[in-house]
Amino acid sequence: MQLFSGLHYLVLAGRASWDDVGAALGDEAGFLREWVGTERVQTNEPRRCWWLVPCFLEVARRTGCDAFDCVELGCSAGLNLLWDRYGYAYRAASVGGGPPVFSGAERGRAVPVGPLPVVRSRVGVDLAPPDLRTDEGVMLLKSFVWAGQEQRLRDLDAAIEVWRRDPPEIVTGDLVEELPRLLERRSDGAVLLVWETAALGYLTEERRDRARDLLSEAECVFVRTGRPRDGSHDYYGLYVDDDEVAHAEFHGAWIEWTA
Repeated sequence: MQLFSGLHYLVLAGRASWDDVGAALGDEAGFLREWVGTERVQTNEPRRCWWLVPCFLEVARRTGCDAFDCVELGCSAGLNLLWDRYGYAYRAASVGGGPPVFSGAERGRAVPVGPLPVVRSRVGVDLAPPDLRTDEGVMLLKSFVWAGQEQRLRDLDAAIEVWRRDPPEIVTGDLVEELPRLLERRSDGAVLLVWETAALGYLTEERRDRARDLLSEAECVFVRTGRPRDGSHDYYGLYVDDDEVAHAEFHGAWIEWTA
């Protein structure tokens, strides 16, 4: 993935062409070597919000609270922190505003939806968040979208426009080290909602266990992706705390609500 993202970055920058990958591998060998060795994966896929929102609504139903203080772990540029500013189309109803308006396929029964909760605060943490005020930051995110997936790229552009109107707060740092401070942000009258989409999978087992211990000791609700209970490698299991509530395609194409 790192090599293909580096090639995509070069194509987006006008320094290479998919019509002659061999030439790019030779002419840009130094750049690609450094990219593969140093650049972290930045899959900030805003369409994932389409299946995150039903999980967040499940949190609201379980807690009886319609106001959230939001924390995202491994937030990349923070596009998913703006989930309440997008629109969503589901079989049962459309919710939110937009544009953009995200949609997908609902497998099985209709996903239960309702009005979006209020976001009272939002913050993310990432080791190296791209700066979407710059062309370089935008190209970095786009480079990790497979070439030819034009709808994903259009969705990314639309979400970036929302981001630029009012960027979220992002802490640059290690999520395990920053987590204790982030977990102190809960305020009275709101649920502290913490989530991640695949970020913990990039940690060592020891550090992943440390993050989970901190979360289990905190007064928060944790929404995450992970291996589904059926053991499949073909899609995510979506979890609210330890309860699997859905299966979902990795980048937001479909959801199967199971709760």
